[in-house]
Amino acid sequence: MRQILHVDMDAFFVSVEEVLDPSLKGKPVIVGGDPDGRGVVAAASYAVRRYGVHSAMPITKAKRLCPHAIFLRGSHRRYSEYSAKVFEILRHYSPLVEPMSLDEAFVDLTGCERLHGPVLKAAEKIRNEIREVLGLNASIGIASNKLLAKIASAYCKPNGMLWIASGMEQRFLAPLPIRRVPGIGPKGEAALQCMGVKSVGDLARLSLEQLEEAYGKWGTSLYRKARGISDSPVISETDDPRSISRETTLEVDSTDSVFLESTLSYLTEKVAGQLREKKLFAGTVALKLRYSDFQTVTRSKTLDMPAAEDHILFKTGVGLFRKLFTRGAKVRLIGITFTSLTTHPHRQEELFDSKGGQSWDGLYQGIDHIRHKYGFKSLLRANSRGGNRK
Repeated sequence: MRQILHVDMDAFFVSVEEVLDPSLKGKPVIVGGDPDGRGVVAAASYAVRRYGVHSAMPITKAKRLCPHAIFLRGSHRRYSEYSAKVFEILRHYSPLVEPMSLDEAFVDLTGCERLHGPVLKAAEKIRNEIREVLGLNASIGIASNKLLAKIASAYCKPNGMLWIASGMEQRFLAPLPIRRVPGIGPKGEAALQCMGVKSVGDLARLSLEQLEEAYGKWGTSLYRKARGISDSPVISETDDPRSISRETTLEVDSTDSVFLESTLSYLTEKVAGQLREKKLFAGTVALKLRYSDFQTVTRSKTLDMPAAEDHILFKTGVGLFRKLFTRGAKVRLIGITFTSLTTHPHRQEELFDSKGGQSWDGLYQGIDHIRHKYGFKSLLRANSRGGNRK
């Protein structure tokens, strides 16, 4: 029987800010930017959640709900530093730690009893060490698979710990509302409620045939999730991030494709620089657009070979943009993400180029050196000059 933990930090960005400034504790704090500007809530303290504020909410709406809240822009660098410290603690307990984001990870403790004792005791050690060393609270779900562990950690927030013992899975799941199941959002919930499904127990009473007929492959997934079935392994990623991304919310919604491409060029240069700094190459490029009505669309493309050069990555990104962008539609946010990261580019020399990629490598080494010395904006692509400089 596997012993899987889902460790989820409580209001992580806010909690880090509270460690750095203890006067914030217990106060309504929102991390996410200027309350008079644009953007969305990145994190909300539990004190401000009483007013209906939650993450991903437009910052202007959060201000209306709680005008006396303390608004902080936040620091991704600081949050990344604390995240690395959390993962360092987790890796003391198991080599199998799978980060899912800056503030959550799966930990496989199967076979670690001799080192750390029973799983419940080991989980308590982890939670206590995170609190004592970093001053942060974590909620931990414990179960025989990743799906159940994740549901358990969400159930026991904040600062809780819940173990779903073997044989108790159905008893735990049955009374839960279907929104507790990962992957069921507002639209999925509404569709299922039309079928009379309100709880996980209701969902478990539907046959595989019924669900597949109604929802196809998603129906198969629902059938398994309602029964707490998951075979997904915990995959260790010790050094390299799962992805590198950057996005910006525009000061004013834009329909100008030239301006949007310019902004995309700037963002691509920023992220490509991060890739080269970490000596990584991206295998897949993903574009994200959010329109003024908050509809969000994404598209991705796998490269012929992994790359870290601005011109290659931007060519792919702008190609995705031109396919995805709806003429005349107002864009609120634009972002670029690089995934399938590798330390090996598997580059082949061009047939008639005796220098292969060396000339490009030298160029970007020079660009990175100048930026390091004089600042990133000291040297930009021509089509980045008009981009959003956030």
